[in-house]
Amino acid sequence: MSTEDETRDDLPTGAARGWRATWSRFWPHVRRPSLPPALQRFVPVVATVILALLGAWVALLVAGTTREVAGPLVVDASVRPSWGGQSIVQVDPIGTLLVDSHTAPVSLQVNVRSVEEEGLNQIADNPTMLTELDDRIVSDLQDVIVAAGVRGAIVAVLGAAIGAALVLRSVRYTFLAAGLALVGIAGSYGSAALTYDAEAVRSPTYTGLFEAAPQLVGEAEEIATNFDAYAEQLAGIVTNVGALYNTTLSLPTFSPDDDLTRVLHVSDLHLNPAAWEIIDAVATQYDVDVIVDSGDIADHGTPLESNYVRPIGTLDRPYVFVKGNHDSVATVAAVEAQPNSVILDKEPVEVKGIRFFGGPDPRFTPDRTTRGTSDEEILNGSIEIGELGRALDPPADILVFHDPSHAEHLDGAAPLVLSGHGHRRNTYLLEGGTRVMMQGSTGGAGLRALDGEEPTPIMLSVLYLDPETSRLVAWDDITLGGLGLSSAQIERHHAEESEDAASDDSDNGDEPEEIEGEEEAYGLGAGAGR
Repeated sequence: MSTEDETRDDLPTGAARGWRATWSRFWPHVRRPSLPPALQRFVPVVATVILALLGAWVALLVAGTTREVAGPLVVDASVRPSWGGQSIVQVDPIGTLLVDSHTAPVSLQVNVRSVEEEGLNQIADNPTMLTELDDRIVSDLQDVIVAAGVRGAIVAVLGAAIGAALVLRSVRYTFLAAGLALVGIAGSYGSAALTYDAEAVRSPTYTGLFEAAPQLVGEAEEIATNFDAYAEQLAGIVTNVGALYNTTLSLPTFSPDDDLTRVLHVSDLHLNPAAWEIIDAVATQYDVDVIVDSGDIADHGTPLESNYVRPIGTLDRPYVFVKGNHDSVATVAAVEAQPNSVILDKEPVEVKGIRFFGGPDPRFTPDRTTRGTSDEEILNGSIEIGELGRALDPPADILVFHDPSHAEHLDGAAPLVLSGHGHRRNTYLLEGGTRVMMQGSTGGAGLRALDGEEPTPIMLSVLYLDPETSRLVAWDDITLGGLGLSSAQIERHHAEESEDAASDDSDNGDEPEEIEGEEEAYGLGAGAGR
């Protein structure tokens, strides 16, 4: 090896020696003055306390969160060091609920992360689970909070021990740090339990959209209470359907034979879970061929409501549907995804020998303040559907359109128009001979009927059509008691006998009233009031 190479190899060693020499000269000047011997004994103890606190705090931040399921909700729960001693419930992006629940150097944080799809599907399959949902969520949350407390204690002790072990490298001080963390956690939990304020829990502070929570919680409690009573009456209502059908068989002037095509007309279910059992009972008892829904199956049209329509696939018969003003694009897609469903969207469709035509309500107004109103959109929509219907060749047998506010523009588009929207039943003839049948709410106005509104009867009708001409021969109007009412009534109408009454209303220029011609009526049990 050359002398030049040896010199190059020696350079790093020489530089290192130079730095060490320089540091040795400055070190005496920056070294801390020595502590008195009496105080030096306390330095490791103080360091242990500081490391225990820091280690526990960092560990809680990194690994102190517990993720569990409470009802259909996926929640994160954690215990955090805090001077305020609050309990915090965070629901992104809606807002936060703050409760001054205790006085202790720890806070409880619960974050609602998502909604579990499986849990929602279970509720959709069995709507009666709604009555138990609040108790289930409270019970599950209690388990989540206990799990978060246990996890927080374990993580804090481990964090304190690891912090002391890494810095002090002493077994004795490591156990001391763990013991200090355990005493601190126990003291904080005990202080929180002793200072717990139940009154503060009843008056939390809301932020974001939660500022409307006090009113919403009150409404939800009333709905839940009323739904319990409603569900108890459902079995009796469905039983009355069977008794009504048996009675109609003995009515003297008209007896439908097996050759007639039977259409069940429903409308405005508005998310009422009880409606499906009633529809299924009537469809089965009357052996209907087709079910026609003239819209507003949903209430707000949110994706979460889409699971509500799943029972359509279990009805075992075609389900013809047209969008209402409370139904969104997502609602229509959910209905279309069900077996047996038929969506009317400005194209004629033949089902069971009947030529149907219809189109969606052009509006999306999921707000109760718009109920019963008509505007330029629905006027233009009615004109369009009427013109398209009159241009069909061959013409439609039944036209379905949700809102009949401008039904005069549907005249001549089909012999029969089925509609809803108004939550009341009405039947009348237009000048050109088209009969309009507006159905009441088969959902009893939905869950809004459980929120302080007057009971809305559950209404649906069975139509009897001539199998060769698909013209209306007769129909049975079925009315079942709404919330707090267990009455059941059926009225049989004959198309020919009702024409004169409907024509008189139309000729007078008045809004046609419900037909009361020469029909047979039978009722069961007027039931107790609310």
